[in-house]
Amino acid sequence: MNSSLPPELKSKSDSKGSLLIVDDKPNNLRLLSSMLIKQGYQVRSAISGSVALMATQTAALDLILLDINMPQMNGYEVCQQLKADPQTCDIPVIFLSALGEPLDKVRAFQVGGVDYITKPFQVEEVLARIENHLTLRRMQHQLQQAKAEALRALEQEQELNRLRSEFVSMISHDFRTPLTSIQGFADLLKHGGAALEPGLSQRYFGKIDAAIEHLIYLLDEVLIIGSIEAGKTLHQPVLTDLQQFGQDLCETLQLSNGRRIQLSHTGCAQVEIDPTLLHRILINLLSNAIKYSSEQSQVIFNVNCSQRTARFEIIDQGIGIPLEHQQHLFKTFYRSSNVGQIKGTGLGLAVVKKCLEICGGEIELVSQPGQGTTVTVCLPLPDAA
Repeated sequence: MNSSLPPELKSKSDSKGSLLIVDDKPNNLRLLSSMLIKQGYQVRSAISGSVALMATQTAALDLILLDINMPQMNGYEVCQQLKADPQTCDIPVIFLSALGEPLDKVRAFQVGGVDYITKPFQVEEVLARIENHLTLRRMQHQLQQAKAEALRALEQEQELNRLRSEFVSMISHDFRTPLTSIQGFADLLKHGGAALEPGLSQRYFGKIDAAIEHLIYLLDEVLIIGSIEAGKTLHQPVLTDLQQFGQDLCETLQLSNGRRIQLSHTGCAQVEIDPTLLHRILINLLSNAIKYSSEQSQVIFNVNCSQRTARFEIIDQGIGIPLEHQQHLFKTFYRSSNVGQIKGTGLGLAVVKKCLEICGGEIELVSQPGQGTTVTVCLPLPDAA
């Protein structure tokens, strides 16, 4: 149970709580201190109100036993100052006094006291009241913690609902476009039949293939995010030739996009790395570099390896990303405001981020609008030993 308590309620394992006794009579301090120490409490003593206020600033206290009749600063004034300070306002104060008049007790509660014990007191009564208020305070903190956890859960649920809404909106839009394209070109082929020119038929089939590939890509990205969030995607490094891996990746993108990627590699031979996660990371980053830059510009892909790190750098001369958008890029479905008519889902960088979290990698992005983007990914490698 102690792990759920706030720091000020976490006393040493052999202590029932940390108490401060404030009384201008040394004999009273000694009597109460020895009695409470025997019962397992940590006890501090203060012989005046000013000393008590200083003690509350240097020690985490669970409860204060406060005498009323003291010179210079009486107990009421001490309690008022304690309640006015955000650092000490929650500490329960039990007044101890020979004043037994009802008005004295009323004033004690008015200034913030939680209880009032009249001198001379019974030991059993003092112990019972202390334990009662410590228990109440622990319960209050537990309730506050439960409330905070409930609010966090509510915020998470609201965020999930927002993401679900965005997901449905994205699916309805991004899936409808390729599906409409497939349906339209299929109708043209169906009704045109043999009358269509051979070249035109091939063009229609190509459009259908492209739309199907886009749908498969969308489903793949959504599924990988779901798999990672469900904890089903594991980090499984195997011995991989990064030089060949990079070449194969560039050739695949060149075939699908018709864009040449300038590849360079240093110190990369056989390393232990997860090729599946790495492929998802790099394919998204390289695809973005191609998508958001002109056909005449160059995309550079640098791969460098050291004993402990594999470093991948992707440089483009594209549209760049405004600074105010860069911190949001890795959120699901997020897209920068300057993408214009360039199609996208806002899923690619979210996949990159989640894959990096699995394999313990880091990503750094440097970009300016109109001046391109440089993305650097660093992945840890197993110790060569």
